[in-house]
Amino acid sequence: MNQHNLAYLKDVILKAVHAVGFEVNPEDLHLEKTKTLEHGHFASNVAMFIAKKYGQSPREAAQKIMEAIKDPIIKKAEIAGPGFINVFVEQKFYTDECRSLCKNLDIYIQESLGFKPGEKTLLIDTSHPNVAKPMGVHHLLSTIIGSALAQLYRKIGYNVINDNYIGDWGTQFGKLIYAIHTWGDLAKIEKDPIPELLTLYVRFHEESEKDPTLDDHGRAEFKKLEEGDSESRKLWRYIVEISLSEFQKLYKRLGVTFDVINGESFYENKMESILNEGRKAGIIVDGEKEAWIIKPEDPNDPPTVVRKSDGATLYMTRDLARIKYWEETWHPDLMVNVVDVAQSLYFRQLFSATDKLNLTKAHNVHVNFGRMSFKDGKMSTRKGNILKLEEVLDEAEERALKLAREKAIELSEEEQKELARIMGIGAVKYNILSQNRVNNITFDWDLMLSFEGNSVPYLMYTATRAQSILKKAGVDEKEVESYSLQLDDDHEKMVITDLMMYTDALHRAGEEFKPNHIANYLYALAQDYNALYNALSILQAEDNAKKTRLLLTLAVIRVVKHGLTILGIDVPEKM
Repeated sequence: MNQHNLAYLKDVILKAVHAVGFEVNPEDLHLEKTKTLEHGHFASNVAMFIAKKYGQSPREAAQKIMEAIKDPIIKKAEIAGPGFINVFVEQKFYTDECRSLCKNLDIYIQESLGFKPGEKTLLIDTSHPNVAKPMGVHHLLSTIIGSALAQLYRKIGYNVINDNYIGDWGTQFGKLIYAIHTWGDLAKIEKDPIPELLTLYVRFHEESEKDPTLDDHGRAEFKKLEEGDSESRKLWRYIVEISLSEFQKLYKRLGVTFDVINGESFYENKMESILNEGRKAGIIVDGEKEAWIIKPEDPNDPPTVVRKSDGATLYMTRDLARIKYWEETWHPDLMVNVVDVAQSLYFRQLFSATDKLNLTKAHNVHVNFGRMSFKDGKMSTRKGNILKLEEVLDEAEERALKLAREKAIELSEEEQKELARIMGIGAVKYNILSQNRVNNITFDWDLMLSFEGNSVPYLMYTATRAQSILKKAGVDEKEVESYSLQLDDDHEKMVITDLMMYTDALHRAGEEFKPNHIANYLYALAQDYNALYNALSILQAEDNAKKTRLLLTLAVIRVVKHGLTILGIDVPEKM
């Protein structure tokens, strides 16, 4: 274990726990930053955990552990409240930490969390829009949350494959192909593909309400597509290609990339073996009207249908094939599906079926999220359709440009536009990622683009101001990395203890699949750094204090930028 990280400090306390005859799972030993520095730098409630387990007084357990702590990095330890163990840390520990953090933050994080790069693999499915339809604002949540989780796991050392499992198969394509043949104009489609295809799809449903036989035509067209009819396949491929091209424009604006884009159609020829093996093993059995099902574990749940009575497969069948393909291709340790909470039952069924069919050894996780609403009530366009993602991004950049013109008057018009792009897109992302994903997520324009409070402009301004201080100091960053800390003021101590908690915030975010832990951490760090900036001189301080504050400033820049990068947010050079 690296001798200079918060994990080492936990290990010191763990050794003391074991030395006095107690046993505790290392995962149950947590360190928190103390609320006031006069009571220590970090606090652990391990004694209360042990007291409950062994039936002892928490303060007695804390006293035994405290007396057994033997390490030069601990200046002293105290018991607080009902049995907290508060520790004061030597300055050399902080200097070594700060230097290591500044020199290579990725390595520092991986060593702190005990990960070896590439040792584990994560597969994650995010975004998954439907072909031939515009991406709506509701696609933001899976796309942004999933992208942040993929980036987080990369940073902590996982090999990550981000897969966009697009909806490009099913009866709806038969209906769309029929609509194109009947009412479509290819020239119009080529000119404005997605809106025109959506218009045709909507028209099919309007016409089918008047003439129900159109549904039969739609099914017949899809049957031709399934059977490999060359003209149907050619038209379907064209629809998929132009849809992907349109999606890619939005992904580029969002700064989101995928390692793999395998839609439902990719698994068309990978389902039969699963069905046959499941039948042979007696796991897939006959259900109502000759459908094939897997019986549920919970008698209150409905059976899992894997083949319809007419022999057609379902989304569930393709999902099972996806999991098997992921296992055989990448042998992941973890499979993550970022899909809204409405699909909770579906994923319970999917994971149960996966286990029964023995398709993977990986741990499967459904990362769910709540619904999105706008604080001002605006959630649809004037036509009553779901608000398009493109419209939200446009509005974000327009609002950010107005703000840039008000606040950044010294910047040129081009610089203001670039700032507006970075700040607008960043604000949309941060608004989502700073909220607990399991709750409904509120879109609040005023909060998103405020220079006060937990917002992207506030964090960006903190980072750019810190960068400006280093620039004015006229010292090379490599030189600053070699400085030592002499922590004489509580503002300095608050910032360094914040910095020590970064790896803990990443650990919690990864363990719970909640990026808001990172956002909340960055906001707390920015607040404490700005308090230091407002209370203390940096550039005019005497030599040791100046070096201390410059090293802290550099560390804050590195951590804020690193955290925002995980969240998919850029930091402008100037604001």
